Amino acid sequence: MSKKRFKNTKVGQWLNDKAPDILDTIGEAFPPAKLLSDLIDGRDDIPEADKATFKEYLQQYRMELDYHRENTESARGIYSQSKDITDSLAHKIMNWNLPLILLLVIINIFCVKYLDSALLAIVSNVIGMVMQKLFEERSAVTNFFFGSSKGSKDKESYLKK
Repeated sequence: MSKKRFKNTKVGQWLNDKAPDILDTIGEAFPPAKLLSDLIDGRDDIPEADKATFKEYLQQYRMELDYHRENTESARGIYSQSKDITDSLAHKIMNWNLPLILLLVIINIFCVKYLDSALLAIVSNVIGMVMQKLFEERSAVTNFFFGSSKGSKDKESYLKK
C-alpha cells in the first residue's frame, strides 16, 4: 500500500475544493508539518535552512517531552511519600463530585423556573463554572491514577528507546 500525501487523500481533496489554499496556509502556519511531509516523501530538494529549522523544532519538542516526563516522575515520587492523604482526597473527589454536580443541575432547573432573566444568567453561569471545575477534578484524579491516554504511555516508551 503506497502512502499518499494528505492533499491527495479524499479528505485533502475535499478540503482543497471547499477551502482553496487551506493546506498551503496550514503548511505556512506550521512549517514543520509541511517539512516533515516533504521529508517523508523523500524529497531531496529541501533547503538546508529548512532542515535546520525542523531540527530546531524537533529539539524543542524533545525538551518539552523531557520536561513533562520529569514532572510526571516528580509527581509519582511525591505520591509515594503522601499516599494516604492523596488517596483520601481522591476518594472524596470521586465520591462527592457527581452528587454535587447533580445537585447543581437541580438547583439550575429551579432557577430557570423561578428567577428573572438577568439573575438567571448570572446564577446559571456560576453553576456552569462550578460544574466544569468539578468535572475537571474528576478528570485530574482519573488521569493521575490511570494515565491520561495510551498515547502518553507510548510516548514514554518511545523516549526510553
